[in-house]
Amino acid sequence: MTKRNDRLILLMLMLPLAVVLIAAGCKKKAEQTEITGSPVTTAEITVTDSTMPSESETVSESDEPAYTETEAPEETTEESSSQTPTPKPTKKTTSTTKKKTGSKKYSKYLFVGDSRTVGLDDCVSGISSIAKVGAGYDYLKKNFKKVTKTRGKNVIINFGVNDLGNINKYITLYKTMPKDFINNNNVVMMSVNPTNGKYKSMNSDINKFNKKLKANLPKGVKYLDTNSKLKKDGFKTTDGLHYKASTYKKIAKLTFTFCGDKNKKV
Repeated sequence: MTKRNDRLILLMLMLPLAVVLIAAGCKKKAEQTEITGSPVTTAEITVTDSTMPSESETVSESDEPAYTETEAPEETTEESSSQTPTPKPTKKTTSTTKKKTGSKKYSKYLFVGDSRTVGLDDCVSGISSIAKVGAGYDYLKKNFKKVTKTRGKNVIINFGVNDLGNINKYITLYKTMPKDFINNNNVVMMSVNPTNGKYKSMNSDINKFNKKLKANLPKGVKYLDTNSKLKKDGFKTTDGLHYKASTYKKIAKLTFTFCGDKNKKV
């Protein structure tokens, strides 16, 4: 019994010591835990510190877009302003169109024909002629190359009153006109003009001649119907076939106006 009691007493005495030792061991373990935990905290701080620059960069980046956005409108404005001159080609196109549509005007006149053309040349100044009294198809054919060598003039052709039956021959010859001649002159075919007096009966054949001539002109050759105008406004002849000076001047005036020279003096 005594031994058991001694053991109990010893055990009781050692119990506080064991508690102290256990407590000390827990404290040491806690300190170790704190010590080992501190690197983690440092690591966390390090990580936090490592993220801090990125946040500061994010702030600076957020500032940069603001600057970029203010720049962007300026670039857009420059692009739109660079596109502003678009109307200029339109203006150029318009001016070009005007030049193309405007008909080329010639100031010189060459009349080709018979005795009526001779009379007109005698009464009107400032013109030239290739003409002969009594001329018809044969005369025109003989001088055709000379006529078609003309360049830069209003060329007025007036044949038929002396040989109305040769209309088909005239048409065939006119269709051989060189394109270069037509393109580089203002070629005008004048109608055979009316008669009166003892030649009044010719008007029916004159009308048929003119109708067929007008319907068969080469491309680019114009038709001037002075016949209808003279019959409407009146005309005067010396012998029923050839005109007085006032009528020749009227024919010349009609021709000049037709060619765009309204103010040209007769």
